[in-house]
Amino acid sequence: MEEIEATAASGTDVSRLVMLFSIPHFLRGIRRMGYFGSGDALSAVLVLSIIEANLRHIARDPVLALRHAAPDNPPPDEIRRPISVRALAASLRIPYDTARRRVAELEARDQCARTAGGVYVPARALQTPESLAALQETLQSTRQFRASLRAAAPEFDPTGGASPIPGLVAPTSPERLAARFAGEYLLRYAERLAETVGDLGRGLILLAIMQANVEPLLADPELARRHSSADNPPPDGLLAPVPVLSVSTDLGLPFETTRRNVHRLIRAGVVRRVRGGVIAPHDFLDREGSRVALAAHLADVQRSYGSMARLGIVFD
Repeated sequence: MEEIEATAASGTDVSRLVMLFSIPHFLRGIRRMGYFGSGDALSAVLVLSIIEANLRHIARDPVLALRHAAPDNPPPDEIRRPISVRALAASLRIPYDTARRRVAELEARDQCARTAGGVYVPARALQTPESLAALQETLQSTRQFRASLRAAAPEFDPTGGASPIPGLVAPTSPERLAARFAGEYLLRYAERLAETVGDLGRGLILLAIMQANVEPLLADPELARRHSSADNPPPDGLLAPVPVLSVSTDLGLPFETTRRNVHRLIRAGVVRRVRGGVIAPHDFLDREGSRVALAAHLADVQRSYGSMARLGIVFD
């Protein structure tokens, strides 16, 4: 796919603004997966990674993808491609023993199955009442994220200019298809978090901190717009500190685990302790690596919405 620059069609850099609105969208997506495994954020990302590996080839085949677009027609188990637990651990940058233990929890709940080639999430686990409700919520959340981007940055086209493939008939019930592309986006988001801080768990904790920090900007469109570009992160004084206990509760993680990882983020200069809690400070947000991540994220958004648009799922 051609490289997508971190700018809107007008040439205006809105990469930080798009990231700002993506944070609650991402965390809502993770919470929707809470019925899997231990119910925490790490289990949700693990399941997303397994599903994405199982169905990646389907998402790349327009005919096959449209055939399994509706909630009542998930891809059958025989066409799902297993992934090894070791490959799963490597892709998410988590210890192998952690991945193995989490997969065992999923197997015990009949939410994961094992073959000689690895593990997969069976179709039956994706047809439960919780899963079907999550499909509807995912479609609605994807639509809401698109609407929030349209309101905040009308010059930005999340589809990257993509249009439906000629001759293909758009699905009348696209929930499962939309969830597949939304899941790929969430997974790429999680993987970039892990790359940023070297560990998926700490990446999720960092994002929960950032969500609380940017609430004042999300509540004030003009203020958010003022800090829309990669080279203009908000100053520390505009960020709302968050207590570590609130982060722990938000992610469903033990307090001690959260406290220990926050301390590591502080030592790495990614998080700073201030009166009232912790923040991801201006000097971290202004690093070159952070700017590169913003551009990559913008491309991820356009890849996701562009893929949906090519298969006839349009939210305009």
